Amino acid sequence: MSLHKDFHDHDREITSENKEDVMELIFNHYGENIKALIYTYVKNDAQTDDIFQEFLISVYKNLDGFQHNSKLKTWLYRIAINKSKDYLRSPIHRFFTSYDDQMAPEKIFDTPEEQLIKREVETNVVKAILSLPVKYREIFVLRFYHSYQLKEISEFLDINESTVKTRFMRGKKKLKSKLGGDFLES
Repeated sequence: MSLHKDFHDHDREITSENKEDVMELIFNHYGENIKALIYTYVKNDAQTDDIFQEFLISVYKNLDGFQHNSKLKTWLYRIAINKSKDYLRSPIHRFFTSYDDQMAPEKIFDTPEEQLIKREVETNVVKAILSLPVKYREIFVLRFYHSYQLKEISEFLDINESTVKTRFMRGKKKLKSKLGGDFLES
């Protein structure tokens, strides 16, 4: 049975594969999502790349110790989240606080005015989410940008699902006050 087929369903078999092959598969299947997750914590492209490299090294070193107490994806996300939080607690974090705007590609059919309005709204929403304290921001990013359910988020963050729900509601309230209106309802 190959890891290339249904990778997500074969977490228990990863230790029987060559470590370098497993790392390549982890990179290919989870790399972009994990980099995006890290970015939501550090809000800096260069630091995201550095933390992602630390993440990969940590995964490589600890791959043999993966206990299968959780899904591989959960284990990987926990490592990425912990690396990101470690960075935020470090003194070096103060030196890297710039924010690089990254917008999704726009539809070709929008008029220039519509594109400008859409970009402005998206920028405001992204800035508002990224300005939230980490405990709220991480939940919004995992929920809306990665489409995870609250139960999965509680596993990734290793906190109770009720805590996730409470933080989600409080974060939503904070976003509504920052942005005004019912942007989250649509």
